[in-house]
Amino acid sequence: MDIHPPVENEPLISSSSLVEDASLTVEDNNTLSSDDNNNNNNNNPSTTIEHNNDDYFPNPSLHNPAALETIKWWAEYTSIHGMYYIFERGHFQKWKKFAWLIVVASCFITLLIAIVSEFKSYNEYNIDTTIKTVIPTSLHFPNVILCNANGGVDGSLQNSTGIIEPRNEEELLSISQSLADFIVRTQFNNKVYNTSSSDELNEVWSTIITQNGLCYEFNTNESVFVPGINAGLVVYTWLNQSSYPVGVDWAGVHVLIGGNNNNYDNDEEDNNVVSQSETVLVPPGAVSFISLSMQDIQREENKPLNCLPGGTTTIDECRLNCIMDATRAKCRCRIMGDTTDSKGLDYCNSTNDVCRESISDDDISICQTCAYPPLPPCKEQTYTTSYSAGRISQNLIQETAKEQQETNFNELSNNLAVIHINYASIQYTSTTETKSTSTWQLFSNLGGSFGFFMGISIISIVEFFVELIGLRLLPRLWGREELYGIGQKKKFN
Repeated sequence: MDIHPPVENEPLISSSSLVEDASLTVEDNNTLSSDDNNNNNNNNPSTTIEHNNDDYFPNPSLHNPAALETIKWWAEYTSIHGMYYIFERGHFQKWKKFAWLIVVASCFITLLIAIVSEFKSYNEYNIDTTIKTVIPTSLHFPNVILCNANGGVDGSLQNSTGIIEPRNEEELLSISQSLADFIVRTQFNNKVYNTSSSDELNEVWSTIITQNGLCYEFNTNESVFVPGINAGLVVYTWLNQSSYPVGVDWAGVHVLIGGNNNNYDNDEEDNNVVSQSETVLVPPGAVSFISLSMQDIQREENKPLNCLPGGTTTIDECRLNCIMDATRAKCRCRIMGDTTDSKGLDYCNSTNDVCRESISDDDISICQTCAYPPLPPCKEQTYTTSYSAGRISQNLIQETAKEQQETNFNELSNNLAVIHINYASIQYTSTTETKSTSTWQLFSNLGGSFGFFMGISIISIVEFFVELIGLRLLPRLWGREELYGIGQKKKFN
């Protein structure tokens, strides 16, 4: 191949000239093609097509465009579905744009309905309850309160002191059966406590005054590893029926399980309110087994009027406290078990019965001790009991007779009540309340609805409110009429 060097003094052709020549060539070709087309069209008029590119691809002005033109230009690039078809700039007939407008409007209305439904469900604060069985290695043993059915009062002491209706704690203690006389045997987790030693008894038993009179409370920090009748707490109680005051219609032991000093996981920062079980009446002359099951309740504390965050009392305790408040205010006396310092108010007696019976819900509703009507605590433990019993065997009566130095077997069977208390199994039920729709779930559901019906994401929202409204349309109010709004280049290459 021969390669000819450039001739001296021959002018070079610039690239721009080549472009111009090429454009001229294209124009000449277009002219020829146009002429050919015209000749063909003259021969076949039905195939005549006229194109005007300005109709299909309008070129909006970068500066001072109409507001609608700015919206149309934005709609071509937005991620919001359907905007392009509504504001399309020349390809569609009007009926097609209108059809797309109907489709997008329908989806938007459906989206609004979905949004309202989501917020309604969120504001209704529906609760999901999760119940599961937890099997730990051990369970903390709850408080146990034992009360003699006679209120702990010894009739012989009443006669000797002349105190028939005690006015305060001191007088009640002076006429009540002592701990050593009432609890004749204590065994917990197979450890036997010496009843002749007050130190050992006071280690696990304490005196407590309730509405039932003088009672004794068992409290331990130990846990139970073995369920059933062969472990837990075993108590032998002596009722001393011969000293029952006149007017007592039944004999036995009132048993209450629970109290506010225990928590199965010993977590002081997350201490639950422990509610008392219903009273179980254990008859004399029987061996009774009280089987326990525990439920741990975690209520949803953010739901209005669902529970009392940080509450320290159960509903029953709150109601009783309010009744005590009303009794002190209206009857000027205290219910037995009310330890509130009220300037020396005495216990209520038979002369106050009419006043106490007249206390109504209106009197209780002004309660200052706790909110009324009361709300349950948000964290609570409850105990349910099941009861079974059998007669005391002759062997047990004989064994107890030796310990008590009592030869009258009939007296033993009328006064001895043996109580076994333990968990039926080493497990508990955990009940947890949670809001059906959390805040994150609300956002997730809303995002799903926005995306499903309109294809809207967070970026789409920014495109609409920031890019279109904030940077393109609003600046027009102070004269910034630019196609791309604030941030548009001053010059385009």
